[in-house]
Amino acid sequence: MGETRLIPIEGIPFIVAGDDIAVLIYEACRRNALSIEDGDIIVIAQKIISKAENRIVSLQSIIPSEKAIELANQTGRDPRAVQVYLDEASEILFIKGKMIITKHRLGFKMSNSGVDSSNVAPWEERIVSLIPEDPDKSARKVRDSIRQIIEKNVAVIINDSCGRDERDGSVGMAIGIAGISPLECRNQTDMFGNHSGSRIALIDELAAAASILMGQADEKIPVVIIRGVSYTIDNQADITRILN
Repeated sequence: MGETRLIPIEGIPFIVAGDDIAVLIYEACRRNALSIEDGDIIVIAQKIISKAENRIVSLQSIIPSEKAIELANQTGRDPRAVQVYLDEASEILFIKGKMIITKHRLGFKMSNSGVDSSNVAPWEERIVSLIPEDPDKSARKVRDSIRQIIEKNVAVIINDSCGRDERDGSVGMAIGIAGISPLECRNQTDMFGNHSGSRIALIDELAAAASILMGQADEKIPVVIIRGVSYTIDNQADITRILN
């Protein structure tokens, strides 16, 4: 097995609605004397995709429902934020401390429907970001644009930090993909020659690895290129294939 590299892309500017993420990635790579190669996997933080697609909500415009107020009293959260969680969710699964574990309308099980206020705007402005309307479509757009700009075939993963119901702490997970199979199904033999069949959620492993470099605060690394990982190319990749 060859070397696997995780390459943080520095210098991505502050994103505003309408920005072309693929162009900004390409330009940042050029400034850093980095190349994008065939087979690279570009992992992109959900936050900058959401900003570019204007998936931003001001809580000052939200009127909470009775249900939102009830959940806010139970969790100590802003009832306006809770209303946004409800609007983005297809189902409230349970309460875990301050977290409201939901099933997002796209099928993801996550805390607070993926609604987040970090790295969006100053706290006093009370602005939150939402998950993209269609993360797979967003990933395909970036992949297609990269191919048009530099004629390289890459895979794209959009990742997000998701809270889990069975463990404390969040972890990076894939919420949108393009050009990479959501599952790696491998038939191998173990060290003793026994058959070993496995179904690996490689996209989540890669999303989590990139999250280590991206961080959660002021690291300013919303894009990581992963190089040297073997994966199955899938031009019809769809994250919903691995959602239960």
